[in-house]
Amino acid sequence: MFALAAMQPMELIGDATIEACRVGDSAAWRTLYDSHFDFAFRVARRLGLTAAEAEDAVHEAFVVAFRRLDTFQHGVFAHWLYRIVSNVVAAQLRKQRVRTFFHDLWSREETELAPAAEPAVAARQHLAAVEKVLRELSQTKREAFALHELEGMTHEEIAQLTGTNVSTVRTRLHYARKDFEAIARKRGLLP
Repeated sequence: MFALAAMQPMELIGDATIEACRVGDSAAWRTLYDSHFDFAFRVARRLGLTAAEAEDAVHEAFVVAFRRLDTFQHGVFAHWLYRIVSNVVAAQLRKQRVRTFFHDLWSREETELAPAAEPAVAARQHLAAVEKVLRELSQTKREAFALHELEGMTHEEIAQLTGTNVSTVRTRLHYARKDFEAIARKRGLLP
C-alpha cells in the first residue's frame, strides 16, 4: 500500500539534495534517482505501460527532470516528478495507439493465446488482460483508478498529486470503476 507514510522517505531528500543536483553533484542525482525510481516506475506501470516501456519512460522522465530542474520550486519533488512521468506515459501511449492503428490496418490477422498450462502463465495472462483494460480507460480515469485501487492512495493524496480537488478525484474514480468493470466484462474477465 502506498500511503503518505511511504512517501516520507522521498520527502526527506529535501532542498539540500535538490540544490546539490542543480549545481551538478552526480552523487546527489544518484540519491534523487534511487529514492524516486520505484515510485516513478509504479506510476508508469499503473498508467498503462509494460515493464520495459515503464523503465524507458522513467529514464526519460528523469532526463526531463534533469533538464528542467531549475523550474522546480519548493515542494514535494515526487509530486513534480509524478506530473513529468504522467506526461511521458501519455505521450508514449499516444504513439502506441498510432502504431497499433496502422499495424491493425495492415495486418488483419489475429492470434489467439493457447490455454495456459501452468498457473504462473495464467497469472501473467490475467495481469496482461488487466493492463489492457487499464489502457482502454481515459488517462484521467486510469490515473485515478491506478493511484487509488492499485497504489492505495487516499482521495486527498491523489488530489494533491494530480493538482485537482477531492471531488474531481472521487468523480473520476467512480466512472473509472464503472468503465473498468464494463470493459472487463466485455473481455470476459468478469462474469
